[in-house]
This record gives sequence, structure tokens and C-alpha cells, in this order.
Amino acid sequence: MIRRSKVLAKLRAGQVARVCSVGGFLRYFPRMAAEFRYDGIWVDAEHRVWDPAETTAMLALHHLADIDCLWRPASTEKACLYRLLEDGAAGLMIPHVSTPQRAQELVQAVRFPPVGDRGLDGSGLDADFWVGKPADYTDQVNRETFLVVQIETPQALENVEAIAAVPGVDVLFLGPGDLSLRLGCSPAVDDPVMLDAQRRIAAAARRHGRAWGRPVGSGEDARAVIELGGQFIAFGNDFWAVHMHLADCAAKLDSILP
Repeated sequence: MIRRSKVLAKLRAGQVARVCSVGGFLRYFPRMAAEFRYDGIWVDAEHRVWDPAETTAMLALHHLADIDCLWRPASTEKACLYRLLEDGAAGLMIPHVSTPQRAQELVQAVRFPPVGDRGLDGSGLDADFWVGKPADYTDQVNRETFLVVQIETPQALENVEAIAAVPGVDVLFLGPGDLSLRLGCSPAVDDPVMLDAQRRIAAAARRHGRAWGRPVGSGEDARAVIELGGQFIAFGNDFWAVHMHLADCAAKLDSILP
């Protein structure tokens, strides 16, 4: 039995997918995120180090909690990408996708024929370890696996229309940190330069039937992105939750202790 993607179900229904993020092996995180009605978790292995055993365990814990795992990998080597899908990732988020040619290479790596050129195994978690593998496994997996490409450079912004047109791309995801660094602006949702970039991405996504989104830091920012047509909202992560909680606790201790 192939697990159905909750993120894709929301996007296909024209709704907003709720996504949070985590960078470390927190075993409880998938269950907690599912409890609070998130559809998926973006797991960051681009900027965080993951042991292979932790990776496979984290993917299995997502299945146990019935929540999508969106993995952002450290390597984009073809076999490394589809092995993550075999181990249970519902989707992959790839940073710095600046050309339609690069987007097409990624589609080839993560989609089975006739859409792409992914290698076939069928004995992984995504196929229920062969025991529950359906006859149309490859078609179902193509339908329930999603590819998120990050728009993070001026070149990507110039090419966003062509990137959005690549069959097999599901989501255009603005990376505000990298893009603002390269555009010389603030990553804020309402920065005029960033706002123009968001509108360009939104227009390309709308014309080609793709979803788009970005990370946000407040409910007001989430509302603004949704009003621009954003359907893929990343709001909430382990790093800032711990940071803000410790800052609050430290301030209370400061008021008590001499």
C-alpha cells in the first residue's frame, strides 16, 4: 500500500499545505507536528549533519505518525536522491535550482519512467518492503511523490517561468535568506524587492499550475503570502522554538536572581 501524500492532497484541492521544519534527530517531532495538524515536515540535511541510521529512523517515524517528510539533502547525486524516496521521504526539496535544465535533471532523478529515469528497487519503505507493493507501484509513487525546487538566486528568478514549466516540478519555494543576500535586500515578506520577487514567482506558478511558497516567521507573514496565492507555507521550526523558549526562561531567571 503506497502512502498518500497529505501535502499533495492539499495542493491538489487548492488548499494551503502546512509545513514546519526540523534540523536535528528529534524522535518526537513527527508525532508532535502531526498532532498539531501539520501536513509535512521539511527536514534540513543541507545545513545540518545527519547520520545514515538517524535518517532512516526519522523517515520511518514520519510514516508512523502519518505525516509527509520533505527531505532537503546534502547531496543531489541521483542514487542518493531516490534512495531517500525508497526510505520513505514523501518529497525532496532541492536548493539553488537556477535553470530549467537543472530542474529537468532533478525530475529525471526522482520520477520513474515515463516521466523520469529513477532507478527501480521496490524493497524499501515506500513500497512497504515489497510485501504490500502494488502492481502499479511506479505510477502510484510518481503520483504521491513531490519535488520542491528552491528559487534562491537572481538567475533562478530570471528563469522562474521556464523552471515552473518543467513537467514533474510541483512546488516553487522561495529561499528568502539566499535570495535576499544576492539581491541586496531584506528577507522580509513586505520588503519591496522581495515582494516583487514573490509576485513573479506567484505569477509563474499560477500560469503553469504549480504551487509556491516560502518560510514565514509570523501569522501576519503567512497571511500575506497566502493572499499572494502561496499554498506551501513553512511556519515553525525546532531552532527558533528552542531559541525563543530559552530566551524567555533566561529573562525570567534574570528577574528572579541577583
